[in-house]
Parts: sequence; C-alpha cells; structure tokens
Amino acid sequence: MSAMLEKELIKLGLSDKESKVYLASLALGPNPVQDIARKAGVNRATTYVMIEALTKRGLMASFERGKKRFFSAEAPDRLLSLIRVQEHSLQEQEREFMQVLPQLRALLASSGERPGVRFYEGSEGVRAIHEEILATPAEELWVAGECKPSANELSTPEHEEYDRRLQEKGLRQCVLYTGNIPSEEFKQHPNWKFRKVDESKFPFAGEVNVLGNKIFAFTYGGKLIGVVIESAELATTLRSLMKLAWDTAAVGNVAQRPALPTPPPATPTM
Repeated sequence: MSAMLEKELIKLGLSDKESKVYLASLALGPNPVQDIARKAGVNRATTYVMIEALTKRGLMASFERGKKRFFSAEAPDRLLSLIRVQEHSLQEQEREFMQVLPQLRALLASSGERPGVRFYEGSEGVRAIHEEILATPAEELWVAGECKPSANELSTPEHEEYDRRLQEKGLRQCVLYTGNIPSEEFKQHPNWKFRKVDESKFPFAGEVNVLGNKIFAFTYGGKLIGVVIESAELATTLRSLMKLAWDTAAVGNVAQRPALPTPPPATPTM
C-alpha cells in the first residue's frame, strides 16, 4: 500500500524522498524528526531538507513542545492544491505556446518538405504496412519486386488475402518483377499489369511500392524489415523512375498480346 501511495504522490510532483517523509509523518502524527526519519527510511539530515520542502508546499507544519520541535503532516486534502497548481501551470504554458505556434509552423513551412521515415520488423511489421497501404487513398500502385513463391514470409495465405483486398480496393497496379509469376496470377488480377525485368542485368532482392505520396519497401533476405517513407517529392521521383523502367522493360503479362508488327508499305504498281 505504501509503495502505491508513494507512486501517486510522485505523480503529483513530489520527489521519492518527499513522498516517503510525508507518508511517514502522516502515519505517525506529530513527532520529532528522528522518528519520522526512521519511519521513512531516510537519513536524518535529508529528512530535515524534505520537511522544509514539504512545508513550503503547505504539506507539513511544525511546533515546539517543551524543548523539542515536532513536525506533522497536513491533511491529505492539501494535496488537491498541488493538482490545481499544476492545472494552472499547464493552462499558462498552453496559452504561451499558442502564441508561438504560428511562428513555429511558418518556420517548418519555410524549410520545405521533410520526409517522415518509419521502420518495421518481422511479420507484424509487414502486416502493419499492408494495412497502411490498404488505407492510403490513391488509385494507382507501382511495384518493383522479386517474385519467387515460397521464398519468403510474404508468400503466405495471409499475403494472398492482402492481394484480394487490394483487388477489392480497385487499385490499378503496375508490377515490375524478376522471377516467375504463374499465368493464373495474371488472370486473377485483370486490373493489374506486369512487366518482367531481366534478372541477370537488374536483380531485385526485395520489394518497393509507391502509392500516393508514400514509399513502402521490404527486404526479403534474412529478417523481414519494412520501411515507410512519406514524402510527395520522393514518391514522385521514384514513381517516375519506375515508369521509365516500365517503358523499357519486356512485356511479361501473358494476358496481354504484343502488338503485331507494322506491315511494310505496299509496292506501287506501274
């Protein structure tokens, strides 16, 4: 019980030793300092200092009886005054902060956009990133990654469920990939387009997604690590690079037939 009360008093702003001395005095009633120090488990010299601090807070008082000085704790109701003092101080700090907040916002705006970066680890981290992708408002998702079924933790039934929810979201998806995707994969994603990248020249060892003003990246080797970067400028730049790669990559979507070659012009007859 004493330890719990000490924690509550510390929350109100008392120090650890102030809490011990106050509770000891409250339990003993009026007593000399040595008795309070013994009860509190604090040495006598420190107890004097704590009593002085508590007296300034209005939580302890003293009086003389004969040739001895006695100290006593004030009623616990006085602790309410500490809460009111804290409330008043917080209100004052809020008023002062609101006066400088516009200046701080202007300073941030003048420095340009600063990307926010967050890191995640393990399957739980990947799941959190997937949920953020599904919740991000956008119409087109660009992906570059290695496709090797069962080669990593992303190749799970849970990941298949994530793909299904992406379909329901109605996202158009453009995927640059290395490895092999079964032809059924294309049939299951009619709104998605795939283009294969020459793995011997451009190996992928992870996955990068660009959606809206966010970049989502995963590593496949070893421990799963995910990174989310929120920056309109970086997302625009990386999306443009993916589009550049898309224009130069071989068409890998078996659901799409390559355009027929243009026939040579007819030979004019004489």
